[in-house]
Amino acid sequence: MDHALTICAAVATGLAAVLGVKAATVTVRDDQDEFIGDLGRQGRWAAWAAVANAIAAALLILQTFRG
Repeated sequence: MDHALTICAAVATGLAAVLGVKAATVTVRDDQDEFIGDLGRQGRWAAWAAVANAIAAALLILQTFRG
């Protein structure tokens, strides 16, 4: 069971890294209307990266307390 938690945490961490890179590479355009939309899109990618990191942290904490 510990190996499964470790593998799941590693997958979640990898996913968080990919999502974080995607958030960092969103092109932000100069037009004011497009700028706001681009920032919103960047924020959504960053939020998903944070969720994946939280899942990874929870899995590692669970593994620690199990044993």
